[in-house]
Amino acid sequence: MEYKHEIVRKLIHYGSAIFPLSYMYFFTRVEMLFLLGTVVLIMILLEILRMYIPFFTRIYEVIFRKIVRDEESEKFTGATFSFLGAFIAILIFEKEVAIFAMLVLSLSDSTAALVGRKWGSISLLGKSVQGTVTFLVIAIALALLVPGIPRTEAVVAAVFTTLVELIPSPVNDNLLIPMSAGITLSLMRLFT
Repeated sequence: MEYKHEIVRKLIHYGSAIFPLSYMYFFTRVEMLFLLGTVVLIMILLEILRMYIPFFTRIYEVIFRKIVRDEESEKFTGATFSFLGAFIAILIFEKEVAIFAMLVLSLSDSTAALVGRKWGSISLLGKSVQGTVTFLVIAIALALLVPGIPRTEAVVAAVFTTLVELIPSPVNDNLLIPMSAGITLSLMRLFT
């Protein structure tokens, strides 16, 4: 994928920050679950239509061809996993923890991908050191800025989530990132 198309893809990722910010300032947990649950169901339906009905496949390709990765042609896209990850985070974590986890996905992962693609010259486990350091810096900044979470525990969660994102996994990182951030922060809060 060309870098300019990667930028468009990541702008959509950045736009998903509207969900944790809306949850922080405007909507209740139930309202967010209803909203994201509806979006997830629609996304899954559209993914199934796209994968199995040629008419929808052609429409999808015309609209999204340049910003979808080749490996996503026969499976769910990262966008669907992002919405699903956000839904699960709100479902299982306390509000502040879910907000932190979703922002790490929206901001850390997107920025890391852009930096890694543009300036990543040192490879580590299939990722770039520059992208990984960017992920860590943004995640730590969020740990220090998101209201209502304990700072030390959030920094530990940021570091752990960076390691989880770095290690290759068959599980989509749009699920792994919010789950690892949320679980780590929740466990740290229990034991401190």
